[in-house]
Amino acid sequence: MEFGLKDKVVLCMASAAGLGKGIAMEMAREGAKVMICTAAAFEDQLRAAQDEIEKETGNRPEAYLCDVNKAEDIQQLVNYTVEKLGDIYALVNMCPGPKPGPFDSFDDDAWEGAFNLCLLSYIRTIRACLPSMRRLGGGRIVNSTSSSVKDCLDNLILSNTMRMGVVGMSKTLAKELGKDNILVNVIGPGRIGTARITNLNAIRAEKAGISVADYEKEDLKSFPMGRYGNTDEYGRLAAFLCSEANTYISGQTILLDGAMTGAY
Repeated sequence: MEFGLKDKVVLCMASAAGLGKGIAMEMAREGAKVMICTAAAFEDQLRAAQDEIEKETGNRPEAYLCDVNKAEDIQQLVNYTVEKLGDIYALVNMCPGPKPGPFDSFDDDAWEGAFNLCLLSYIRTIRACLPSMRRLGGGRIVNSTSSSVKDCLDNLILSNTMRMGVVGMSKTLAKELGKDNILVNVIGPGRIGTARITNLNAIRAEKAGISVADYEKEDLKSFPMGRYGNTDEYGRLAAFLCSEANTYISGQTILLDGAMTGAY
């Protein structure tokens, strides 16, 4: 299948590591002009990702430091991408997950921080990219969330709440932007082998009073495929939804979870 991403400009948010880097890697394999970014605190990680993607694909992405909690940083990132690479055809929104914990452990500042990180940053980035996509006569937006949008996960109330907001926004946007030939979809990872999952598993193992290795061994018994997913698999799903091969899938939420989630 021809994805038609060669020389298309793709902006991948939060892409110095994990799922974001997996998506950027796949876009680079398809020949896209890729912009990766992360916060200044992770600059070394960003440069390493830039080198790794080039080594694996022969296609070096551009890189930019951006604090997604700041509207001006997001606008500057989009401006730089357009100036450096051209108008943006595809945007993949991604962000780190907010802190785990139960409802009673979070004050207003925590809730506002989760909103800024996991929902408002997506809104701001889409707003900044839309003029570019409209100049091109169309585009693709993929908003990365979590399998929790179908089946809420324990001890992740901040994430569960904000991710559902992304789904509502995306569904509405898909209807509003159809006339502009801009397709909007949501993808949600189940358990993918990233640092985020490693950290959450450590918390769960400590709570259960067992080692991380024992926790993961027990945990995987409930997985239909007997393993966690990987970032390459997530990247391929995002690449398809952003590609010219996808011409009519919009307003949908698709999970990559190996059949783990029971909800429809």
